[in-house]
Amino acid sequence: MGRKQPMMNALARLGGMQPGELPKAVEAMGITGGMGKLFATHPPIEERIAALQAAQG
Repeated sequence: MGRKQPMMNALARLGGMQPGELPKAVEAMGITGGMGKLFATHPPIEERIAALQAAQG
């Protein structure tokens, strides 16, 4: 499925970014802490990089 290194580099750059604060108008709707993992649509970036590295093997 092609080279995986460019995707790993992109994910690593994204992982280093600080998430922004929610605007005050929608702050109450934000999901934080361990509860947020229940609603996550993607695995954490570290897990995605590890999966790509394992597939590259």
